[in-house]
Amino acid sequence: MTEFDVAAAPAMLDIHGLVGGYGRIEVLHGVDLTIREGEIVTLIGANGAGKTTLLRAISGVQPVTGGLIAFEGEPIIAHPPHARVAAGIIQVPEGRQVFRPMSVEDNLRLGAYRRRKAPEADLERVYAMFPILREKRHLAAGGLSGGQQQMLAIGRAIMGDPRLLLLDEPSMGLAPIIVAQIFDVILKLKATGITIFLVEQNANAALAISDRAYVLETGRIALSGTGREIAANADVRKAYLGI
Repeated sequence: MTEFDVAAAPAMLDIHGLVGGYGRIEVLHGVDLTIREGEIVTLIGANGAGKTTLLRAISGVQPVTGGLIAFEGEPIIAHPPHARVAAGIIQVPEGRQVFRPMSVEDNLRLGAYRRRKAPEADLERVYAMFPILREKRHLAAGGLSGGQQQMLAIGRAIMGDPRLLLLDEPSMGLAPIIVAQIFDVILKLKATGITIFLVEQNANAALAISDRAYVLETGRIALSGTGREIAANADVRKAYLGI
């Protein structure tokens, strides 16, 4: 993959000194992180390190107690989740969380609920990326396989016209052939201009497609660099890559 020109890209998301957690339990202890426009940035870390909490804080569903989150230079900590969605920050949550009784197509159309233009063009875009969803568009989402549900969750996010796409463990529990398809789609989304923040346990695959990466350990950023630099780090290779 060609290295992303970080110096030439403006910052889309800036996080400084972010503190947050659940009740009295502090999970994030002063996180600093920057995502530039057009990048794929990966966050890796052990279970319980605070990765999902950080994504939820960015999307606004997890309250924070200190620090700054700025989107395109504007502080957004006080913005409710729906305002962040309207600005183009859209999350694909861990575990897919599709609306199981509803049809595949109705799930997709819900992704466009805040948009004014008709969703048909984007429906075609999603169906072109995931032909199996077109085939099953009238079936209940709960009847899809795990991999198909993940495709649906990503497709639903695309329907929201994201500028910053937050992906939380998109390969979890999926067969290798489906994982390869998901990562191929992530690269295609980047090629269309979508900026991507990826939390992923499959660190080998994630770092291979990433422009930059961060390592989160017990709620703090322990390491940052290009995807290649992080993948080559001896401590990362031992702890996260199984090498």
